[in-house]
Amino acid sequence: MTPRNPRTLWAWGALAALLAANALTFVLLLLPAWEAHHNLERRIRDLERNVQSLQRDGRSSDTLLTAMREAEEFWQGFPRRADLVSLTGRLTKLAGSLALHVPDTDYRPSEIKEAALTKVTVQMGVEGSYEKIRRFLYELEGMRRFLVIERLSLRDLKGTANLQVQLQLAMYLR
Repeated sequence: MTPRNPRTLWAWGALAALLAANALTFVLLLLPAWEAHHNLERRIRDLERNVQSLQRDGRSSDTLLTAMREAEEFWQGFPRRADLVSLTGRLTKLAGSLALHVPDTDYRPSEIKEAALTKVTVQMGVEGSYEKIRRFLYELEGMRRFLVIERLSLRDLKGTANLQVQLQLAMYLR
């Protein structure tokens, strides 16, 4: 081996020192910055997923809110319990306006707890001509928002031109 020039040794030493400083800078500064950058990217992706999820939930909340409003509007469409007397009077008045005879009427209320409604079952007998009974039933069908014809039986009264109808109606009240 030949002795080296002190300048060359010094240059190699300086180069080795620069390489060591470069490696130290990479390890101490750049590597943590690179990891922080990747952590931030991961966090941004997580936040984007959370925002998308919240947007979906927001749409679900809007849908739920709309459904709740519609249910409330539907529920408000039912007559109040205090209107029961006027509604039953409306049934007999309707029959009377069509010259139908109502020999008997029976009312049985029951609670529907799941829907916060009261169901009033009405047993009603009606007698009259076919045309007038048909018109009466047509008018009852117009009340189907809160009144349902559950059962209907028709009987011919012997010796007369009239029919007898037994109705079971259900009225729903809030």
